[in-house]
Amino acid sequence: MNESDKDFEQHELEKIRMRKMKAIIDAKKQQEFAKDRVVSISEKGEYVLKVVLAPEAYNYLNSIKSKEPNVYQAIYNELISPDVIQSIDYLLAIIQQRGGVPKKIPLDAIIYLERKVKGIKSKIQVKRGDDLMDLGSFLTK
Repeated sequence: MNESDKDFEQHELEKIRMRKMKAIIDAKKQQEFAKDRVVSISEKGEYVLKVVLAPEAYNYLNSIKSKEPNVYQAIYNELISPDVIQSIDYLLAIIQQRGGVPKKIPLDAIIYLERKVKGIKSKIQVKRGDDLMDLGSFLTK
């Protein structure tokens, strides 16, 4: 092999190394961008909840978050569905344009979702004399 062939091979190897380094750097940038996007979506979701929920409902939801993370996640998924996530930037623009939302989600709705997730059914009991029976039994008699 003569000197020009060695230089050519060296040059080609250097080009391959540069392409691989560029691919690695691009992959890292893409990974960081995806990580930032996930953080920003969760922050945006949290902001939407803060705006849409009544203050006592938001505080109650945060207390559930600290006590029962699984229940919180189920309620969060119910409130912030994939459709909401897809259009979250649009929702934020509407919220900022209008200065908030006209009607906020009350505490009762969060309690209802919590009970639904936990599988707790409502039970209305009627006291007739000394007997205590549920409403369904009372109405059938």
